[in-house]
Amino acid sequence: MLRYRLDELGWRQFEELIQLLLKQDLSVAVQAWGGHRDNGRDAFYKGRLRFPDREILSEGPFLFQVKFVEEANAAGAQPAAALISAVRKEAERIEERLRARDKLSADWKAIRHYVLYTNVTLLPGLRSQIEQVLAVVPPGCAIHTMGGYDVCSLIDSHPTAKRAFPQLLSLRDFDVLLEEAVNKDVLERSRSAVEEARDLLPVFVPTQAYSEAFKVVRRHHFVVLEGPPEMGKTAIARILGLVQLFAGWDMIECRKPDDFFKLCNSERPQVFIADDAFGHTEYEPDRVRAWEHDLPKIIGRLDRRHWLLWTSRRHILERARRSMDLQGKAENFPQPAEVVVDASALSTSEKALILYRHARAARLDSKIKTLVRENAVQVVRQGAFTPERIRRFVKDDVRRLSSIQPDDPKRLVLLHRLVDDAIQIQQRGCAARTKRSPVLKNGSLSPSSKAATVAGKRSCATYTKNMPARSPGSLSSGWSRN
Repeated sequence: MLRYRLDELGWRQFEELIQLLLKQDLSVAVQAWGGHRDNGRDAFYKGRLRFPDREILSEGPFLFQVKFVEEANAAGAQPAAALISAVRKEAERIEERLRARDKLSADWKAIRHYVLYTNVTLLPGLRSQIEQVLAVVPPGCAIHTMGGYDVCSLIDSHPTAKRAFPQLLSLRDFDVLLEEAVNKDVLERSRSAVEEARDLLPVFVPTQAYSEAFKVVRRHHFVVLEGPPEMGKTAIARILGLVQLFAGWDMIECRKPDDFFKLCNSERPQVFIADDAFGHTEYEPDRVRAWEHDLPKIIGRLDRRHWLLWTSRRHILERARRSMDLQGKAENFPQPAEVVVDASALSTSEKALILYRHARAARLDSKIKTLVRENAVQVVRQGAFTPERIRRFVKDDVRRLSSIQPDDPKRLVLLHRLVDDAIQIQQRGCAARTKRSPVLKNGSLSPSSKAATVAGKRSCATYTKNMPARSPGSLSSGWSRN
């Protein structure tokens, strides 16, 4: 059995993993992947590399390709036939390229090393079959085959890969991984924060906001992840903390400034996570005053081995800063442009991958998984489809997809209607929650409850402003028929 469950990645994430490992292992940036399930030339490098022997520089050019086989390592799987079929198709394309008389053909004729990566476990007989099929490559070109075990060994030889590709933490038994990679004393000090992060691993996607937050915190030792509810602020903060844990840092939940002062230790690298620092569902003046009073001292103690990750909604952060301005303390607060990262800036492809990760983690049957995989981009184009709503959709509604027949000409219409209905139900629940704020005896809202109500309305508005009106039986205008 492979040390990492590579099959759970899917073809796109597997390609991204191989590209990352190539960069870390060979210290070069290879040409970008094509972005298709099977597109031939995947990665190309013309220079010399320390490959396959790390002690010897080999002459290029090098061609790297990836072949991913679904469920290749499942119980009873027989992936050899599928892999050989894919390699034969590739061999046919190679022959076509070599016969052509253009620059691409010249590049192919010059290749000195052809390297194939796959999630399939490669036994000696299968390796020999692959090499025989690929005998069409130019004379003098060496063929290298790297199977599932080779990929797992490459992962283990580059522990920093987990920071750039945190999905790796979900591909093994998490407790075994912790026991192997994290010092017991560090783990004991970080236990509370680790448990908060555990359930996020199987579904987390390292978005652009995740990458930006890591850059900011490395530069300033402090980052504020802002955005409306349900957009993944907390997930980003906790996974950033978790990858630092695997690098030997303490990972500490910091609910109030006193937690920081009590647990900060100059002798150990530590990352502190203050989730919703100024209030979870409403602006909490007492919490804000505590942070206002102690923040200058906290920032003064942050350095390259001590980080603070804050999550807060923009309106709460701005209100806190205004209060600090009035009291003449704002100069101790970093400029928002320097440390604030907008967690709500999600691309369609990022949301599609979030949906895919949730669907795989839910262990759905193959029919529903196929529908999700084939239509993920169409589904998440809804402006109101936030990461949290994706989670609820998979948990509560996605199994209704089984009623849609694959050959139904109206299947996209039915799929879109199901998604619209699920989001509108969630939207009504969101709106209802904003009405349940406590009132004073004179019937008016308390200041903090008024702020919470305004925040709730803003949140609902953020998620529903792109919700198109839909008449019965019609496609909503937010969907494409393509």
